[in-house]
Amino acid sequence: MSVAHEIPQIELTLRGNVGDYVGEYARQKIASAVTNAHRPILGVHLVLDWRHDPAVERHAVAEVTALVNGRAVRAKTAAPTMPEAVDELEDRLRRQLARLKEREQARQRWTGIAPEHEWRHGDLPRHPVAYFPRPEETRQVVRHKSFASAPMTVDEAAYEMDLLDHDFFLYRDAASGDPVLVHHLPDNGYAIQGAVAEKTVEDVTVEAPPPSLSDAEARIRLEADGEPFVFYLDSDTGEGRVLYHRYDGHYGLIQLTE
Repeated sequence: MSVAHEIPQIELTLRGNVGDYVGEYARQKIASAVTNAHRPILGVHLVLDWRHDPAVERHAVAEVTALVNGRAVRAKTAAPTMPEAVDELEDRLRRQLARLKEREQARQRWTGIAPEHEWRHGDLPRHPVAYFPRPEETRQVVRHKSFASAPMTVDEAAYEMDLLDHDFFLYRDAASGDPVLVHHLPDNGYAIQGAVAEKTVEDVTVEAPPPSLSDAEARIRLEADGEPFVFYLDSDTGEGRVLYHRYDGHYGLIQLTE
């Protein structure tokens, strides 16, 4: 049975042509979603971003991050209108919170059979947010994040990726000790890239090992392949890195350190 916790004030950020009335509607929706969370909600940050770009079909982007007893749970959606994006965001956040509760209760390892509503069920259709088609010569790395990952299994890493509502997650494999990337496939499946010593289940695609590249070479490959990100090992240090397209058309760089 869920226990209603006191909801902290929701921090709201409006970007672009987003009216205050839509912001208040979003506050109410998200407050309703977190009311019956199984753990205390320590903070909620809601971002509504309207991007008027004729090349993008879904102009409205809604994103929320909730700190559930200190643990970040994130959801992000895009839709043609902001109310649609907010409605989808509320539903997605509810599912994320339910997923967190079930995972904490089960505490089970990844097996070939997933119970109903487990994270590998693929019950959340993903609609990646399209990035702004900024001219290549004007793109810059505007976000550089370095972090040390605690060793994880594949299922733990994929679970973290889904709770954060990310398209990919970079981590250090618990068995091999090497950097590994888990990411979503277009059909809502999962794939891993890197040296995973522990055998994975059949419904996960194992891709080719990451190449050894410089940052400049990774940028060339990212543009040449037309993919949203490229996972590689730094040619000088061997560190795992991911160069990716941000929604604003610039690049982001994530670096896995010791």
